[in-house]
Amino acid sequence: MTRVYQLLNRIDEGMTTVNEGFIAIDFETANYNKHSACQLGIAVVNNQQIIERKSWLIRPPTKVFTFSGLHGITYSMVRDHPTFDEIWLLEVKPYIEHQIVAAHNAEFDISVLTATLAYYRLPIPDFNVVDSLGAARKAWPQLRNHNLSTVAAYLNIELNHHDASSDANACAEIILRAGWENIEIRGVTNAVLPENMNLFDSGC
Repeated sequence: MTRVYQLLNRIDEGMTTVNEGFIAIDFETANYNKHSACQLGIAVVNNQQIIERKSWLIRPPTKVFTFSGLHGITYSMVRDHPTFDEIWLLEVKPYIEHQIVAAHNAEFDISVLTATLAYYRLPIPDFNVVDSLGAARKAWPQLRNHNLSTVAAYLNIELNHHDASSDANACAEIILRAGWENIEIRGVTNAVLPENMNLFDSGC
């Protein structure tokens, strides 16, 4: 069994706050292990504007990089960078805790976050989640699919796909353009789901 996360019921009273401020995130992983995060990108939104972008290369607890062909990151590129637990407390956690956190196919990125925290025995903070994949499906149902690259192209959003900073920025833009009526904000808690659950959804 795998510790991941559970999206709780929609928080209707928080619906309008997503237009005021939220954090978009994107993880890249070294391999199929969810705790193998090797890059994290964020885009900070305030008053409907992206006001900050930031990314970290992360040394995962493995030298096995299955997805280098996808994102271009190799172990040699991250071996001198900090591990996730070394950047979490002072650099990353302040962006996440008590915030609205957006991701495209949020189930994947939030499960990477929670699995990596669990690996390093770090507490999972309270935060809420917005999924730009779900928002895009509601806002633009006519699209052939709602992959990040497809939606970004439709909205003319510049995208260097599978660069975590660029993906997070695209996610933030999609949320801003989808409109609050297409947004659901959900809470996060720990949960146990089957190991065979497909976290690599085609919507990433």
